[in-house]
Amino acid sequence: MARTIFTNGRVFDGSEVRSGGTTVVVEDRRIVSVGKTDAKTTKADRVVDLGGRTLMPGMVQCHFHSGFGPDAGNASPYLGLNMPPAYLGMVAAKNAQLAIDVGVTSMIGSSNGDLLDVSLKEAILLGLTRGPRVVPCTREMVTSGDAADGDNRAWFMGVQNHGLIRRVDGVESIRQAVREEVGRGCEVVKLSISNGHGSMPIPDWNYFTKEEVEVAVDTAHNLGALVRAHCPSRSGILMAARAGVDLIDHADMIDEEGIEAVLAADATVVPSCLWSERFMTFAQSWDYANGPFPINDGFPRPQWQTAERLAQIQREYEYTASMLPRLVEAGVRCVLGDDYGFAMMPHGDYASEMAVYVKHGIEPIEVMRWATRNGAQAMGRHGTELGRIEAGLLADLVVVEGDPTVDVSVLHDPANVKLVLKDGAVQKDLLAS
Repeated sequence: MARTIFTNGRVFDGSEVRSGGTTVVVEDRRIVSVGKTDAKTTKADRVVDLGGRTLMPGMVQCHFHSGFGPDAGNASPYLGLNMPPAYLGMVAAKNAQLAIDVGVTSMIGSSNGDLLDVSLKEAILLGLTRGPRVVPCTREMVTSGDAADGDNRAWFMGVQNHGLIRRVDGVESIRQAVREEVGRGCEVVKLSISNGHGSMPIPDWNYFTKEEVEVAVDTAHNLGALVRAHCPSRSGILMAARAGVDLIDHADMIDEEGIEAVLAADATVVPSCLWSERFMTFAQSWDYANGPFPINDGFPRPQWQTAERLAQIQREYEYTASMLPRLVEAGVRCVLGDDYGFAMMPHGDYASEMAVYVKHGIEPIEVMRWATRNGAQAMGRHGTELGRIEAGLLADLVVVEGDPTVDVSVLHDPANVKLVLKDGAVQKDLLAS
């Protein structure tokens, strides 16, 4: 069978950059050898002379809203209702294409309506569109009184379809919701445990009770699904980790006790700091002397931004940024992913998030570990053969012009992503003669 043989390049294996002269051989779906010896070739083989480029594992986006993207605005009751499901399906397909073209070969979903993730996964498997392998997520489960529930205009309009959110109250309601959505093909359950993050202050209280989180986790895990939680508050982080939540989104107010709980649970933290960084950039330009400004972060909520409120958000973000190096030092598994799809951070612009972490003291090679090895580990059973370049693993591989382990900015330009393999199959090829 024909093989692809990578020679004469820099190999980042998901943990370290291997010594010069490493040759990587792919046959069918898998990496069959990684070493210094020259592979004997046949006429059927494709030999890729990397010419100093970097060969690395496919990247993982761990907070992927498949339906976020260009639409007619947010005049609807809530996200997921802003356009018809058929249109949002096309948005999801486009987002998947943007992702694969910048070297993202796997993604973990993060709340969507109308089973968009499940449909996207099936469309990619059937060859209807190109894209990463998909770990599909449920709607975002919220309690009565959650910010999303209260701000959702559906309540006074009498709209029964709440878009990408699903209201749940009490352990039996949660158990039913998890069973139903996992039974329909979802493999990640999303909870909204606490309020805040990015463009909102973070109160230290939580919508869900300990018992509600525990039943969600127990039910999901029994069905083989992961659990993720929107969880910026200090107490919420502790609740989530101690209940066994797999992915803790944002974790803005994590402290030493929270770090210990996350490590004990072997949970994954998804900092998603690009949203905060972008929001602070434009919010600081507002003229507060002429009155408060309506919050304009893409979510329709009847709240107002003031100078005092912005100052609090700034202080909280500075705290979060200061904790990033501490998370790495402590050995917390961090990954990439954010609320892409809004005008200020479109899908495909994933390298901008990497640059934020470098700005806040994380070494570029560590950021690339987040993007590859850590991301695959966060996928649970779905990622056991991904995220590394080792013999026997699936051939999810990316060839990059330049060295992202030294300079993540090379990934800003999609043209620098020269070749993408997923399961050994070519998804993008700018090296073909």
